[in-house]
Amino acid sequence: MHDEDEITTIEGIGTPDALSTLQAAFVARDGFQCGYCTPGQICSATAMIEEIRQGWPSAVTADPADKPAVADAEIRERMSGNLCRCGACDNILAAIRDAMAQTEAAQ
Repeated sequence: MHDEDEITTIEGIGTPDALSTLQAAFVARDGFQCGYCTPGQICSATAMIEEIRQGWPSAVTADPADKPAVADAEIRERMSGNLCRCGACDNILAAIRDAMAQTEAAQ
């Protein structure tokens, strides 16, 4: 179904010696406990940050014609397909916000 498509997995986002901004934020904010959902959370959040940067609206974007606000509700909606059963959701949210702030500051 995805012949010749480019697919990035967690291994393509960073390495133990060169973590991505988001991976480093997950470590700093303890955005994982058991680690089971962490690769999916990081892959989804990486794509989500790019969607917001490009101005793609979500179901909770107040006005689809405006750039999405980087509010907790926006991030939670976009990450709603990923479940963390350990309860690290608040730490994951904080890690995503940190990574987004660092990404914006670098631009």
